[in-house]
Order: sequence, then C-alpha cells, then structure tokens
Amino acid sequence: IVQALVKHTLTSGREQPLWGGKSLVRSFTTLQGKPSPPRNLRVIERDLTSISVTVDWQVPVSPNGRNTYVINYRVGSYTVATVTEDTKQKYTRAVPPYTLSGLQPFTVYTVWVQAINYEGFSSLESEPSNLETFKTLIDAPSQPQQLQVVDTQSTSVRLQWRPPLHLNGVNTKYNIMLEEGRSVNPHTHINEFLAVIDGNISNVTITNLRELNWYSAWIVAVNVRETDGKQLTSPPSDVKVFGTPGGPLSVPRSVRYNVSAVSVAITWEAPLNLRYESNIWYRVSCHNTSSNPMKQIDYEYVSGKRNKLVTFYYLQPSTNYRMEIKADVGYHLWTRSVTHEFTTKTEEISRPCTTPTVTQKSTSSVDLTLYCPLSDAANLHDCHINHYSIKYRLHNSGNRFNRRLTTSSSFQIDSLFPFTSYEIRLTAVYDSFYCNIFSSPSFPLIIKTNPVGEKVVSKNMDFAVLFLIKYLLSRTRTGPTSPRNVRETTRNARNVVIEWNVPAYVNGTVSRYRVGYIKGKYMSSTSTSINITDLKPNTVYTYIVQALVKHTLNTGSEQQI
Repeated sequence: IVQALVKHTLTSGREQPLWGGKSLVRSFTTLQGKPSPPRNLRVIERDLTSISVTVDWQVPVSPNGRNTYVINYRVGSYTVATVTEDTKQKYTRAVPPYTLSGLQPFTVYTVWVQAINYEGFSSLESEPSNLETFKTLIDAPSQPQQLQVVDTQSTSVRLQWRPPLHLNGVNTKYNIMLEEGRSVNPHTHINEFLAVIDGNISNVTITNLRELNWYSAWIVAVNVRETDGKQLTSPPSDVKVFGTPGGPLSVPRSVRYNVSAVSVAITWEAPLNLRYESNIWYRVSCHNTSSNPMKQIDYEYVSGKRNKLVTFYYLQPSTNYRMEIKADVGYHLWTRSVTHEFTTKTEEISRPCTTPTVTQKSTSSVDLTLYCPLSDAANLHDCHINHYSIKYRLHNSGNRFNRRLTTSSSFQIDSLFPFTSYEIRLTAVYDSFYCNIFSSPSFPLIIKTNPVGEKVVSKNMDFAVLFLIKYLLSRTRTGPTSPRNVRETTRNARNVVIEWNVPAYVNGTVSRYRVGYIKGKYMSSTSTSINITDLKPNTVYTYIVQALVKHTLNTGSEQQI
C-alpha cells in the first residue's frame, strides 16, 4: 500500500502531518533461491527386496522455493556423488519416502538425493545429500544357456552348457533333469532330479543309461535364500533329446565289399541286438580320404532286415576311400557307424560303348538305340549288363550332364529344346556283387533337334519319301516368333535408336530384321539394333520389328514412339 504525507502548519505555529488516501493493494513474490541439501538420507531395510528399495530423507532446512527431488542411483559402492552415463535418476515432488523399482537382484547400489528449484528456464540444484550404499536381495537365476549333448555312448552321455546371464546370487547350483522318452515339456520339480552340480562347473557326464533308448535332458539353476532357506529356481533350459547308440552287438555286421577301379559293392547283415522290431533303415556313405578335407562322394538309404547291397559308382582309380554304415533301429535312433577303408584298383579292363544310334528325332525328343560290348572283366565273371547310363547336355555349354538310367536297349530323351544341339554319351553298368564294373564311355554323339513346325523324321524312311516330306515342310514352314524386348534406347527430335532381343524360337537362322515405321516404308538390319534418322519433330510414329528366316517373316512386335 502506498500513501502520501503532507506537512501542515497550525495557527499555533506547530506542524502536524496529514496522510493522504491509500493506493490500490498490490502483492508480489520473491524469486526462488538455491535450496539447501536434503538431510539424513537412509535406506529402510524392512522394505528392501531383490528388485526394489525404499529410501527416506528430511526436507532441506532452507527450501527457498517449491522443491523437486531427484534420486540418483548407480551400480557399485562410491563415496563421491558423481553423475555419470550409468547413473539413473528419478524425479518426484512428493514428500519422502520414495520407492526405487526395477533393480537387479543381488547387486550393490549407491544412492543420493538433491533438491531442485526451477526458475524460468533455469534450475537451481542443491548440494548432494549424504550417500547411502545398499545391496539387493538374492533372487532366482535366469535361464541356463546353450545346453548341448557333446558325446553319446551306449550307456552314458556328456552334457555341456553356459551359465545364466544373471546368477542373481552366490553358490548357485544346477539340477540335472533326465527322463526316458522324447519329452518336449520340461518341468522344474526339483524334488525329482538326477544330480546337483556346483555352479562353477558347466558340464556333467551321466552314466548307467540303457542302450538304444531315447532320453530327454534339461537343467535348472537354483539359488538358496539364506533368510528362510527357500530354493529360488530358474526357468528350465531348452530340452535336448538324444538316443544312446548301443554296444558292439547293435551295429551292422558281416560287412563285405568288392572293389574295382571305378566302383565298390557293399553288403552286410542286420544287427543282432535290436530293441525295436520295426523295419530297419541303413545309411551308407562313401568318403574320399585322399582329399583334404575328407569329401563325401555319395550316400544311400536302404531298408529291410535281410542282407542288403549298395554300389557306389564314379570313383577314381588308385584312390583311398572310407565307407560308413549305420542303422536306424526305430524312431530315427541311429546306431554307431561301422567304417571300412579301401583303395580302388589301378585300371579297369573294359571296352567303350558304341556311340548311340539315332532312330528318330523331333523338336523336343530323340530316340536312341543303345549297345555296349561286354568288358573283359565282365566276361571273366560271367556278368551281364544291369543297366545303361545316358548322359546328355547342351553342346559346348560346359554345363553338368543330365543323367538317365534304363535297362532297355531303346531309350527316348525328352523335354529338349527345339533346333538345339546336344552332346550325348553312353555308359554300361555290369552290376552284381562279384562284378561291379563301369564300361568306358562312348564317343560323344552330337545331334540337333528339329525346328518348331517340322514333323518327326525317321532315319528308316525311304529316301524319296524323306525328300517329299522335307519339300512339303519347306513350303508350309512357319516363321519365327516375334523379336523380344523391343525398346528405344536413344530418342531426340529427328532420330531414334531401336534395339531388340532375338526371338525365343527362330526355326532356323535369322538372316536379317525388318523395321517398318511409315506405311509402306521399311529399313533392314542384320544386327539387333537400328538407327532411324529421317523423322519429323513432335510426331507420333508406330513401328514394327520382324525377323526373317529363309524369306519367312513373323508377325512382329508393334510399338509406338
């Protein structure tokens, strides 16, 4: 309130002050100042858990404003309040106490509190309170990691794993869980476990298992709380299913093999000790041990309880090989492998097959007559040809051969491309246990399929009939398909460059291409591009590209520019 004072002089000569009227009432607030630090910070022990803690403090002696409190905490034990990248902060305007949550179990933390006053865009922070250090309680560990079966024997298994990412305690133990069968739902009934392993060990060998049996194994980590002795169990690890392979009587037996220069025949008998009476599957593999590293050449799956025979071909002469045989005695439970090493012979006494004879051909197939003379080795063992191996590929392509097998001396190769050259080779296989021989390949046969529109031509036809058919085909031959991917690559006001790809099927040899762009006006090109230079600016042209084979034009591909 503001008032005016006027001195007034009385007749007696004495002065007397006179106050004027009061102004309007106004109010204001002083600015906030820097608060003093919070006092007597402490941890409430009864509220301490594995993941939370409650702290209490007294408000500053001089708040100097409306205080906001920031609770700072970080992992570790410290004596100086320093805010770093790993420091976490919680802000509150509520009066203490305050509960911090989301902490890690069995971890040491340091906590301190500051008071803050905000004035405009600036903040006034107090000095830190006293520092308090505390440790959260023990909790259950996290899940054990990467359980693996590293070695399986007929009556034992060795397991290996990595510790949990968060132990959350000390003196952690592992409970090893094992059940017979193929379980997919692990449980954590810690009253029924196989063994207890110290937490510093990450592998165990389990013995006294049954041969040729399925088992499921998993582990859980356990911490024991000292205050009440309660066991805190982690989630179970991933389940590992394994089978014990069986002893010496549970493997294929009486293995015999016969070796030539380029093949090996293998026979064996079923295992004696079989727990399951289902049909047995065998896996037979052949490895080249002369290469570094050892390379698997081929493998076969065969079934049945009686004696079996497997033959591997395409081996190299004078080369070391290893074959392995193991049996699936039921539900994909494999026995241990039986291995044998052998060396192929130096050379094969054989004769090459005769080049196949073409009986007829079409646009997509070739009919062949096959013949291979018996090799000297086959005659020696009174063998016969078991089947023929026909290999073919595009001529001069360098691609892998396609392979067909047949027991007949007549064979048709189908699904070929029209008017395309192919290379064909023939090999005979003499296959029995005492005679497993490849003949030498025939000389290559180069043949070209018919163009599209040409009928099947047989080499057994009379020459006059053949001439008449070819003459009629030449009069009725269809043209090639349209050029593909027609496009303008360069274009301006007076000229355009047009390019295209060759037709999918040309039915012969393209002699030239014709491009029409004005009615009745054409240009020719022997390549797959052309440059047209006599155009008018700002004019629409429609052009068509056609391929010419022996004066037969296709319908063409029409475009607009």
